[in-house]
Amino acid sequence: MKKEEKKEENIIPVFASAFFSISHDGEFHQLLQYDYFDAEEYYATLSDEDISKEIKKLWLNMQGYLEEETNRVNGEIVSPKVEFCDIQYRGSFKYPFVIWIITFQGNFQKGINLYETKTDEETLEYDCSALWQFPQRTKILQIDTKLYYDILDTRIILWGDKHMKIGGYERIQFRFI
Repeated sequence: MKKEEKKEENIIPVFASAFFSISHDGEFHQLLQYDYFDAEEYYATLSDEDISKEIKKLWLNMQGYLEEETNRVNGEIVSPKVEFCDIQYRGSFKYPFVIWIITFQGNFQKGINLYETKTDEETLEYDCSALWQFPQRTKILQIDTKLYYDILDTRIILWGDKHMKIGGYERIQFRFI
């Protein structure tokens, strides 16, 4: 068992990306993806039963992280939920990635809306990026985040570099027009 634990520790995170899609009726859908380097191909050596256990562990760990956050839409607490998790590969067993699909529902209003999140501050161990896609006829008004960002019409592109401090209080204010 110690040999397997040691191999699992050698899986190195190299990049994280997220895609958020927001609908007019308040649905938030997130595809979160972590890319890794696995020199020893640990995940590929697991049996079907063990890979299922590993996916379940990843699913529950992510749900636990989400439950430690505070997320609000227009002042009301919302509860992100992991709907799907899987381990896949990018051309080689040395390059696994884990994906999670996360959803939650907020109550939007006509005019100005606010999404807020509070997480623990942390230092990035790898580069990351995120793309937020809002519905047509949305005006993004204000963003408070430690990440770098650009606003492109109804999209927000965010990114961070390894060793950057992130987290804490973040918010996105937008208006449906």
